[in-house]
Amino acid sequence: MIDGPRGLMPDELDKLLDDVVNVVYNPRMRGWFPTLFCEENADHLRIIATDGKIVSHVGVVVRDMIINGCRISVGNVGAVSTHEDYRKRGYAWAIFEDAMNKFRAEGVDIFLISGFRSLYRLHGATHVGKLARYQVAQDMEFPETGVEICPFNLDHLPAWASLHRSEPVRFHRPYDDFRRLAEQSSEHEGLHLFSIREAGRISAYAVLRRRRSDERDVLYTMEYAGHRLALLGAIPSWIREFDGSDFSVTVSAHDVEFASLLDSLEAKVDYGSTDGTIVILNFPRLCRKMTPMFQEVVGRKTAQDLTFQEQNGSYIIGLGNDEMTLDNAHDAARLIFGNPPDRDERTDLSVQGELREVLEAIFPIPRPEYGLSYI
Repeated sequence: MIDGPRGLMPDELDKLLDDVVNVVYNPRMRGWFPTLFCEENADHLRIIATDGKIVSHVGVVVRDMIINGCRISVGNVGAVSTHEDYRKRGYAWAIFEDAMNKFRAEGVDIFLISGFRSLYRLHGATHVGKLARYQVAQDMEFPETGVEICPFNLDHLPAWASLHRSEPVRFHRPYDDFRRLAEQSSEHEGLHLFSIREAGRISAYAVLRRRRSDERDVLYTMEYAGHRLALLGAIPSWIREFDGSDFSVTVSAHDVEFASLLDSLEAKVDYGSTDGTIVILNFPRLCRKMTPMFQEVVGRKTAQDLTFQEQNGSYIIGLGNDEMTLDNAHDAARLIFGNPPDRDERTDLSVQGELREVLEAIFPIPRPEYGLSYI
């Protein structure tokens, strides 16, 4: 008898991990993802059980993204797994459908998924946005900043939380989340957390990941916040500390300041898509939540006059007597968050006049990267 799809009971957490998640992934999953695998998040862990075992799972952590003052609700999806003895029975599909329906009804605007398998793609998951990846080297002419780097400890957490809150595009991260994530990450063998001090005060921080790629060690930025010049000034110290590693700095499209500083080094830059894929759960609600930001771009009246509808799988944007229809969720996601580098620079807008001008002005919107919030 099949039990589910349903939410996990809090007392089933160990069973979920033992039966399927740790088997498919790694026995350290609970420690790696403390905000996902915890009793208070149990109902967001959607499962199917049969034969006395939990055999399939879709995990979700619901948090907000803050985008230039606007808040959207995001379901971070990860650790999707089905025990190999129970695959090809439609369980993952059924749970994913259950999760989309549940979280859409509960006000979640998008799913952010750490993957692009066909299960997700067929539900609208789309690569969106663009990241710049700068390759830096010790012999570049870095400015003299006099910064000091030091390994993170929990005494630094209030400063980190304050710096993170000052970022205009970020995940909303409750303090207890931040503490859990920082503690977990500081114990992860591949992650390195650093505070950056100027005149004795923490003015920036960075989370670095070191991994092997093409027979070389590569060190890259996973998350950063704070004074961009201090971050730039810290790079030579990191290169010396991790001798022999290539160093890659990942910069989101909205971070013009850091990109300009790295451009001044004449660092080589490549472009890739943002991490994860996005599924839009409620197109009209998502766009309406961005109205305050739209007002700052095109004015109050124009932003208020925009209409957003979803009908039979199509997405319709209107202004006055003009309308534009997007045929599918992939096109809608690319319009809102921007095309990845392997596509044309902009989604083709099948409309002219004022509506076209407005859409070109308000889209794409920025999106924070996972950083410590990765699921």
